Amino acid sequence: MGFDINKMLVISKKEFADNIRNRWIIILTVIFVSLTIAASIVAGGGEIGSMDDTVAGLLSIASLLIPIIGIMLGYGTISGEANSGALAVVLSYPVKRAEVLFGKFLGLGSVLSLSVLLGFGLSGVVIAATTDAQWGGYLVFIGLSILLGLVFLSLSLCCSAILKRRVASLGAGIVVFFFGMIVGLVFLGYLQATGGDTMDLIMGNFENIPDWFWFFASLSPMDGYQTASTQAFDISEVFGYRMDLPEFLNMPNIVISQLLWLFIPLILAYLFFERRDI
Repeated sequence: MGFDINKMLVISKKEFADNIRNRWIIILTVIFVSLTIAASIVAGGGEIGSMDDTVAGLLSIASLLIPIIGIMLGYGTISGEANSGALAVVLSYPVKRAEVLFGKFLGLGSVLSLSVLLGFGLSGVVIAATTDAQWGGYLVFIGLSILLGLVFLSLSLCCSAILKRRVASLGAGIVVFFFGMIVGLVFLGYLQATGGDTMDLIMGNFENIPDWFWFFASLSPMDGYQTASTQAFDISEVFGYRMDLPEFLNMPNIVISQLLWLFIPLILAYLFFERRDI
């Protein structure tokens, strides 16, 4: 018997329904709406700012908050249910482990995606009602935000599938989160150690920064998300400094990198889950 999509959808619907009962979607939507409106008011100097200014002000917060949400949704999915015995009950039915894993990812991913879509979408309507709407760039920003959340949900599920204890999965998720934050700083330190001048980066003299730095720094899901979001609005200057980035650091390449971050951990999660004793 092969992979049964219907069984996977049943499991995903259960995950989605459980999170609706726990009011996760409502809570996350309120958080996203509140943060976006607050960022817009700050960007607009006390009034609702434009969509591009709002996104520019929101990026640093969103690139931290969305990964945290992805990790919190996924870290206990396998290890937590294995410890409680709930997973053994599920696997006692005629269902494959792949159907369980991908069903859980689909259900939790739907919760995260709907929350981001509603939160940023509703606040976008408010912003568009008072300023010129830039829906093209804003919709791309929403899509990139959903993709970032799915990346960290996938990484969290991978940790949960590998590790035996729920607390260990949470700890691994935290490590993954901080790695995503500091990987850019690691390469920044290497740039300085190899004779580069970090002041060129701070002052916006990007033409003096070697291409290898941009390549490796862009491998961070958070940095890639921020860069692609500015490109969605064709923002060429940040804090008055022009962003002359290499041609290869474009939207399609960044999205491909993010998709690799999504699918590789999910495949690893499947391989480890298949070999795990429940």
